[in-house]
Amino acid sequence: MSSEDLPTLTHGQGSRVHGTDGREWIDLVTGYGAVFLGHSHPQVTQALQWQAGRLIACGRYPTARFDAVEALLATVLPAGLRLGGFASSGMEAAEFAMRVAATHTGRSEFAGFGRSMHGKSAMTASLCWANAPVKPAGLHTLPFVDAQEEPAILEALERLLRARPIAALFIEPVQGTNGAHRASPAFYAEAIRLCHAHASLCVMDEILTGLYRTGPAFTSSTLAVSPDMLLFAKNMGNGFPVSAMALAPHVQVAAQALPGSTFAGNPLALTAVEATLTAMASLRMGALVQELERVARDQLGRLQERGIQLRGQGALWCLELDQRIDLPRALAGIRDAGILVTCNAHTLRLLPAATLDPAEWADACNRIADACLAARVLKA
Repeated sequence: MSSEDLPTLTHGQGSRVHGTDGREWIDLVTGYGAVFLGHSHPQVTQALQWQAGRLIACGRYPTARFDAVEALLATVLPAGLRLGGFASSGMEAAEFAMRVAATHTGRSEFAGFGRSMHGKSAMTASLCWANAPVKPAGLHTLPFVDAQEEPAILEALERLLRARPIAALFIEPVQGTNGAHRASPAFYAEAIRLCHAHASLCVMDEILTGLYRTGPAFTSSTLAVSPDMLLFAKNMGNGFPVSAMALAPHVQVAAQALPGSTFAGNPLALTAVEATLTAMASLRMGALVQELERVARDQLGRLQERGIQLRGQGALWCLELDQRIDLPRALAGIRDAGILVTCNAHTLRLLPAATLDPAEWADACNRIADACLAARVLKA
């Protein structure tokens, strides 16, 4: 989908955005999942406006806001993990995790699973994507469950851990840019065990799935074994650029890991996090997301009988269209029906806000299904 096909947006409120042409759409892009409480959330907006009038950036000087945010995060992080630092994007958090893993283990090679998304820097893009334009050394890409069975992948992982000085394995528990493919909880637990058996760390990347996107506060909190590092979560500023890393007790941040950056943990970012987490705490986030999942399965599940694969969990859904569907025509039909979605290859991605009314979500799902079926160009 080219930029010429995209509407120019002016403002948003809740799950609706408005364009320069006066039209409005139900937004299932939500800033690639960052705006999880809906656009212009009053609590977050008011807090940011207040903070912008007082202090925006202060380098590494501490602010009182940090202690409040750290306390809020302690109530939602998986047991045994503590805040390890802030960053301004998922990519920056992943790069920081690489530096921490390298200084902790004394190793400099990394492993990941094909078509996971950990960022678009030279290192993070090359870790999992064959089309990355820069190819740093010491990066190893393993197949994922869309390409091989779980036992074969685990065997390949163990061979790699035995043969190479792997500092850390990166895992995205639900692949947000690769059709919502995910492995079983037993697979992830065994991958973490293998890392520990070979003195490597495991980094769980929940930049997209963290903070209730799939239902629980963190997908990794449901596993039998905890990762060493947890990256989270693009939605914790409700659209304001911020990310973070949590660490297990045995992992420390050495000075050689070069913690911090110009905008990491700035007062505006911490204000957005505090307001977002406070708003989330006032909602039944798990129940809201479970209802979105129920609606998605009810309304989109019928497409599987027509050759369209539905994958996802909670408030993260992908529709893998078969080749009989004209993708540009389907996307145009969805936009004309008043809905915005994203796509990658022949897969649509739907990222509703947790606060989207279930009836509106059901209606949007039905319109999306109708547009996809109307774009079928060949009979079965």
